[in-house]
Amino acid sequence: MIAKKILMIIKKNSMMVIGAAILASWIFYVVNNPDLFTASILSLQEQNFITEKWRDIAYKTNSGYVDIFLAKDKETPTQIDFIISFDKNTVSIDPENLSGQGTRTYNNPDKESIIITSTPDQNVDKNQSIIMLPFNGALRDILLSEAVATFANKKDKNLSIWSLNDVITHSK
Repeated sequence: MIAKKILMIIKKNSMMVIGAAILASWIFYVVNNPDLFTASILSLQEQNFITEKWRDIAYKTNSGYVDIFLAKDKETPTQIDFIISFDKNTVSIDPENLSGQGTRTYNNPDKESIIITSTPDQNVDKNQSIIMLPFNGALRDILLSEAVATFANKKDKNLSIWSLNDVITHSK
C-alpha cells in the first residue's frame, strides 16, 4: 500500500517536472524568436500624414525592419517593384526573411540595393505593411529609393514616396 502511494507521488511529480520543462522550453523559444509576434501597423496620425502629403506609399525603418505601406486613398496596384538602397558598410539586409502581404520576390541584392517585386492582393489591409524587410545597422543608411507600380490597365507609374522617419525625407 505504501509502495503504491510512493509510486503515485513519483508519477505525479514526474508529470509536473515534464510539464514544467515543456513550458520552460516554449517560453525560451518565444523569448528567443520575437519575430513571431512582429507586425507593423500605421497609426492614425501616420495614415493622415501620408494623405496630407499626397503620397502613394510611405515607409519607416524601426525595430530592424523596413516597413512599406500603401496609401489608403489610392488604387491598389497589381504589381509594385521596390528598390531599397543601403550602405553596405553600415547595413546588412536579410532578404531570406522578407515578409508582408500578398506574394513577393527579390533579386539577389547587389552591394548597395535590392529590388523587391510585390504582388499585393486586391483586398490588402492598408493599415499594415505590405513589405517587411529585416535588416541590421544604421537606420539612416537604408531607404526606399524608388517604387514603380503596374496597374490593372497595364500602365506603369512611379509612385511618390514618403518616409515616416524623422531623420529621412524625400522630395516630391
